[in-house]
Amino acid sequence: MEFYFDGSLFGWMVKDSFSNYAYANEQACRYFNCKKDEIIGCSDADLIPDLGSSYKYILSDDKKIMATARMSIVLKVFDYGGQNRLKAYLVEKRPWILADNSPGVICTYIELTNVYFSTFLRQHTRRPLVFEKPSSIFTEREWEVILLLLCGMKRNIMSDILNISTLTLRNRISRCCEKAGVINESELSKYCYSNGWDNYIPPFFLKKRYINIIK
Repeated sequence: MEFYFDGSLFGWMVKDSFSNYAYANEQACRYFNCKKDEIIGCSDADLIPDLGSSYKYILSDDKKIMATARMSIVLKVFDYGGQNRLKAYLVEKRPWILADNSPGVICTYIELTNVYFSTFLRQHTRRPLVFEKPSSIFTEREWEVILLLLCGMKRNIMSDILNISTLTLRNRISRCCEKAGVINESELSKYCYSNGWDNYIPPFFLKKRYINIIK
């Protein structure tokens, strides 16, 4: 395993059946700002103290991979390395068999420095993700609605994600339209695209900490 992964440009880690790390290459150690002997035997919750309730989703995902032998690809946004600066990583996880033949999970960490959120929305446009709101025209709650609108979400799904009523959602969309000087959601989306606001990720989604992209 060391032969294949120690010299890789990507971070590679292996978890045991309890979701504790059994291996980490040098690049992965840099992500967590830890030495290898400080990572082995630790869980994600040990390495990232502020992970909070999100840890249960990581555990659930790991167990599902081991049970179904299917891969998972997730987007993680954390202050890796304790630099007080948010970074985004694409993490690919696959089933793995450890040396004692017990099930595990192998993880690949790739920092998203040249992959842009707008790629998922409009294939012909590529701009960096931003985590600070680009304008004060909308409140943070309204920016949450803007992002989901730009992603093409239906209203019932939007209200579920934001955990608000359909009436509250309707009112927020109306306020956004009023502030933008447009008459409907379609025009609101065009207005945001024209201002280059399609790559802003509001704090609400960052607090989730563990966002499934493909599974």
